[in-house]
Amino acid sequence: MTRRRAVLAAAVVAVAAVAAAGCGYRLGPGDPVAGARTVALPVFDNRTFRRGVELDLARVLASEVHARTRLSVVDAGADLVVRGVITAIDEDVLSQRIGEVIRESAVLVTVEVTVVDGRTGETLVPRTLITERESFVPAIGESLRSARAETLRRLAADVVDRLEAPDRP
Repeated sequence: MTRRRAVLAAAVVAVAAVAAAGCGYRLGPGDPVAGARTVALPVFDNRTFRRGVELDLARVLASEVHARTRLSVVDAGADLVVRGVITAIDEDVLSQRIGEVIRESAVLVTVEVTVVDGRTGETLVPRTLITERESFVPAIGESLRSARAETLRRLAADVVDRLEAPDRP
């Protein structure tokens, strides 16, 4: 009976892999834009009054590149250069109790991102505006800080998505 389950499990995995491939999904990292092998991630400019967010985003972005791509992060001489600007960080109150106690709030972070070829200066991914949002509930221990960290993680994932070459048919 155990061998039968193992064979069945292997068959299910094989079918799932084939189905995923047929639906446009792929396993593992995609190919980088322009066949790049290295990427430079200069710290984004920060046009908001919240200081230090640009450094937090730089750390999260480098971590996301390491985790999800085959690209090596370098300081100079990179095949790709990701340039960006943090243009807005907003907090919206979603609901509050009588007496001005905030029950639920959200943080929104907006960045502009451009990816250029580090060898030629050619723009590979034109300026793109990306906004991410995360809500939080202070009553259960969530905070603006935890919501901002999750928002930056999502932004980094969005930026890394732009470092992948479009799928070719």
